[in-house]
Amino acid sequence: MIGTCSAASQPGPQVWVADSARAAPNASAVPNRSAGSVARPRITTAATGSGTPGATSRSGSPRPGGVTDFDRSIVSVVVLGNGIAGVTAADFVRRGHPDCEIHVVGSESHTLYNRMGISRLVYGRSAMQGLYLLPEQWYDDHQIVAWLNTQASRIDLASQRVFLATGDTLPYDRLVLAMGSSSASPPVAGFGRPGSFVLRSAADAMQIRAYAQEHGGREAVVAGGGLLGLEAAHSLHELGLRVTVLERGGRLLSRQIDEYCSELVDAHFARIGMQVLYRAESESLTGEDRVRGVTLKDGRTLRCDVFLAAVGIRPNVELARQAGITVNRGVIVNDRMETSAPGVFAAGDVAEHGGQVFGLWPIAAKQGEAAAVNALGGNLELTSEVPATILKGVGLDLFSIGRPAAQPGDQVVVYEDPDPAAPSYRRLVLSGGRAVGGIVLGNHPEDVAAATAAVKNRAEVSPAQVAELRRGNWGQLKDVGRVSQPTGA
Repeated sequence: MIGTCSAASQPGPQVWVADSARAAPNASAVPNRSAGSVARPRITTAATGSGTPGATSRSGSPRPGGVTDFDRSIVSVVVLGNGIAGVTAADFVRRGHPDCEIHVVGSESHTLYNRMGISRLVYGRSAMQGLYLLPEQWYDDHQIVAWLNTQASRIDLASQRVFLATGDTLPYDRLVLAMGSSSASPPVAGFGRPGSFVLRSAADAMQIRAYAQEHGGREAVVAGGGLLGLEAAHSLHELGLRVTVLERGGRLLSRQIDEYCSELVDAHFARIGMQVLYRAESESLTGEDRVRGVTLKDGRTLRCDVFLAAVGIRPNVELARQAGITVNRGVIVNDRMETSAPGVFAAGDVAEHGGQVFGLWPIAAKQGEAAAVNALGGNLELTSEVPATILKGVGLDLFSIGRPAAQPGDQVVVYEDPDPAAPSYRRLVLSGGRAVGGIVLGNHPEDVAAATAAVKNRAEVSPAQVAELRRGNWGQLKDVGRVSQPTGA
């Protein structure tokens, strides 16, 4: 998943950087087994808050104030997935229902962590320290039962039960699917042998670091010049490897930024010693015992000790498919995050909404909130989602939102500081005088916030304001006119 989230700006539980790494889940959060199923005690205390989504005290305790109007027929809510969509869903279920059981089932052994920061695990010395976004105590404080390092094996829609691979069974009144996605495997002969990797989880990152050290890796090839590929490539560069990125298209990030901005990004990576090969695709990996090189489809060969594939994501839909829930690329949901099965909702990377699987953190969090609200009988519709992407941690800050390419009749406003050592570039696309797309390259957080507000609100930008933008005054975008949008836009 690509994107960022902060407590101040995004839906979901308030998160902060943990002070230390936590290697094991809180023992008190592990349910007891009884006759192959989980006992269903009634939870009698769970103070919930209102206002800022996910707000908690810094100690992790819920804010005071109780919910009195809730559906008491809902006894148990099960959330499959412990990422940002799943945890946000659990958080909003507890806000709206102080009495029901909430079970969160996560396949990883970690509590919620910053998945966008996992590339630092490749080159950093501190392992998981600083990546955790919630303390373990958060689950207990919100009376949420966390099943970590646990796989769900089957969903029975008729009996409304989730079967776990441990032999346990979780009955549910409402079910939220937030299983996320996996890295797509490339059609490369030999992929899977030692030295070939994907980078989707903390465990993946730590395996790459360990392997490079064990085998004295010096050369790395990264297949895929997208956001994740570039972040992964930079992390290998920071680890001390010589890195080549294979981009099958003619430029970097063609769906997120314009052609000139692609040139600036390419120049940055070249300046720090990374190579990008264009119109280049992997055909096969060489080496008998482990990866020694890669052969490209055009016949070129490259030496590599580490081969990392970053060629997209694959929503984890198999549980839903086997249960008879309608899936396409992802689990099909409507504007309320409802699936084809009554009482079952989906959110995050596993969900396909409006024909799209977004794979973006802020959208996953918002979908998790909507799934929870509607699961409890509320009405929160997401009728429009403006995708925003961020590239950070590569020695360069890049943000884009909305539509980067201009169409006939559009107006493009550009401001650039041509410092080759620290490129700074801003671009706004106007359609009918309203902001529909923006790019900010460089360390300009205030301009990112302003561009985000303008594009999300399709703000009308006057000719006088355009002139100010061309002079570099992008902060004014926060104050330009707005038009009303449908709920959830």
